[in-house]
Amino acid sequence: MDKRVLLEIKNLEKSFNSDKILKGINMDIKEGEVIAIIGPSGSGKSTFLRSLNLLEKPSSGEIFFEGSNILQGNIDVHRRKIGMVFQQFNLFPHKTVMENLCLAPIRLKIMDRKEAKNKAKNLLERIGLLDKRNMYPKSLSGGQKQRIAIARALMMNPDIMLFDEPTSALDPEMVKEVLNLIKDVAKEGMTMVIVSHEMGFAREVATRVVFMDDGLVLEDENSEEFFTKPKNQRLRDFLSKVL
Repeated sequence: MDKRVLLEIKNLEKSFNSDKILKGINMDIKEGEVIAIIGPSGSGKSTFLRSLNLLEKPSSGEIFFEGSNILQGNIDVHRRKIGMVFQQFNLFPHKTVMENLCLAPIRLKIMDRKEAKNKAKNLLERIGLLDKRNMYPKSLSGGQKQRIAIARALMMNPDIMLFDEPTSALDPEMVKEVLNLIKDVAKEGMTMVIVSHEMGFAREVATRVVFMDDGLVLEDENSEEFFTKPKNQRLRDFLSKVL
């Protein structure tokens, strides 16, 4: 049985002034897929990811989320179902860990305060940080902040999670704890799109790997084929340098 398409991207383009960053991206993302997007710096990976929830508004093209064109509807409604985890955590520094997790679901009336606190406690317990619930972000390590940022996104019960280089701002010893959490979430069936430079992680966790360069998708293949039988010469050159 074919899984439903959650996100359908059609001829997506993005320009900044005269600089064309995305040059016509077409992609379907199905329920339960874990898609890793790799490629050299400046290839358009993060711009593409940020376009999926209109943090970057495309210059042209269409994006359908669960059948609705998000360029025409109320993006705030769609964003409730599209979790986003950034490179730099983006936690509110003046709020405790618990307040960071509970703010959005309470403010958007998705949960009442009691429900939100219970869910937040369960998530913090799951990621091993319940004892940090009353602390402020400044007293946490980078790995702890990023795990809390992931938990904050999960608070909204999203249908898809977007990760923009989730380990790039971390010290090397903290990378593994964040990647392990992402793996655990993936195992539960969460649909994910992950921009990452962690090749081993992409190979192990992703069901599909996409290679972007110069604003184009040059290869889109299942993980095994992607790494063992790359078809595109630019991809072969890239992998020879990073593996």
